[in-house]
Amino acid sequence: MKQFVVWIVLFLLPLALFAQQKSVVYEQQIWPGYNFNIKFNNRWGIWLDGEVHTNDHYFNNFSQFTLRFAGTYFLKNNNKFTAGYGYTDNLPGEGHKNISIPEHQLWEQFQWFNNTSKHKLMQWVRLEQKRKENVLNDSTAADNFTNTYKVRYNIFYSLPLSKKGFNPKSLSLAFGDELYLYYSPTLSNHVFDQNRTFIGFSFAVNKHDNFVFGYMNIQQQNAAATQLKISSVIKGTLFLNIGY
Repeated sequence: MKQFVVWIVLFLLPLALFAQQKSVVYEQQIWPGYNFNIKFNNRWGIWLDGEVHTNDHYFNNFSQFTLRFAGTYFLKNNNKFTAGYGYTDNLPGEGHKNISIPEHQLWEQFQWFNNTSKHKLMQWVRLEQKRKENVLNDSTAADNFTNTYKVRYNIFYSLPLSKKGFNPKSLSLAFGDELYLYYSPTLSNHVFDQNRTFIGFSFAVNKHDNFVFGYMNIQQQNAAATQLKISSVIKGTLFLNIGY
């Protein structure tokens, strides 16, 4: 546990120093979402997840909606490969105040686990190939697209808060960190996209399903590498797992 906290602090320190060198904007959001997984047999399953982003800490208006669908292949040790399609609708906002901007993506992911009765550790590496429509002005899309490519590394760690462990109706402390890097040839001046740090709780609804909720801090660099956006996010995700 101590080693994990030290790792998070050491990881965030250079990001904080990095932010001092750029102009910074701040925002607040709420992200409700779900992650739905079905395991048909020992080898195959499907993945479906969705998330909505607000523009503030209320549900007055929304900035983004994302939906992803994929197939999953399970290894013998229950680690898994997942690959599929995702769609994001960027709702009217800065730079396109009167129109929504679509973004399509293909994504591939390897996910592995180290779970015991005393802790759970999940990690993944994900590749994303994104295609987002360009904008002419607040009311007109350009009818052409920009391609970007990202690699994501995610680590998520949880500890039970009672002698019940991870049994149904139990609560666990949850930590997470996810790093996004560009690998697009059109963004040769930098590779850092964003970092997301999460702290919160995981409630075991039953043996397989759980609800994760808490606070997430996002530090995201713009494409020109001239500005850093820092977001404070209240996040809640329901994980439903059938056949696990």
